Amino acid sequence: MTRLRTNVAGGTAVLVALAVAISGCSVTRDDEPAGQEGTASAEPTATPSPTATVTVTESATPSESSSPTGPDAQLLSAAEFPQLNDSSPWTETATSEGGTESFGLCQKFDLLSIGATGLIERSLDSGGSGSSAATAGQQVAEFADSQTAVRAMKVVRSWHDDCASRIEGKNVKVREITAVTLSEGTGWHYLVSYVRGGKGNFHSLGLVRNGTRLTLLRLDHAGQDHNYDPGQDPMELAVQAAAAKLAG
Repeated sequence: MTRLRTNVAGGTAVLVALAVAISGCSVTRDDEPAGQEGTASAEPTATPSPTATVTVTESATPSESSSPTGPDAQLLSAAEFPQLNDSSPWTETATSEGGTESFGLCQKFDLLSIGATGLIERSLDSGGSGSSAATAGQQVAEFADSQTAVRAMKVVRSWHDDCASRIEGKNVKVREITAVTLSEGTGWHYLVSYVRGGKGNFHSLGLVRNGTRLTLLRLDHAGQDHNYDPGQDPMELAVQAAAAKLAG
């Protein structure tokens, strides 16, 4: 069993990191940037799920989540992570104590720096190349209490707001955050598209929080389109699958 990496920074250092991460940000549940749609000859196009206004009712003191089989059991396996298409199955490339590197295009700090006491990470690859190349990943982080997990979730949401200005490439578009209905916990996802080196690219980020645990999911692939029927976007499905793991 892989154990959660322990954050050895003292409580004071964690509070300072949180204060730095959220300073200057005003994160409210209605602060969702408008979707930016458009087309260009070299620009990837996307048909996101129907626009949803993200109105999240969050409790700072939900029941604490735990798993008798350890945090690694709350990571999605290669078979459980939703595929981009029927011909691109995932293969697990690594599972380790992670968190010191940025997870996704919009992330400014690792989760350990904003209050997580431990974290485990898994990476996946589709085995494709060129336009069929794709990678995915998941992190599960533990926090000391639900209040800290809620604050960390808001910090991650705030990084969405200025993400477009920090991505290298052309025709950068950061779609609105879309809520995902879950039986337990809070979940959402969003899509980023950009052109780099004349090639279209897509990046999806998803998040689930339940009790003291928070999971991030990412999915990156090349191509000129990201078109799925409503409710069938791979990241939306990944958020639902990850939420079931956290609740289990």
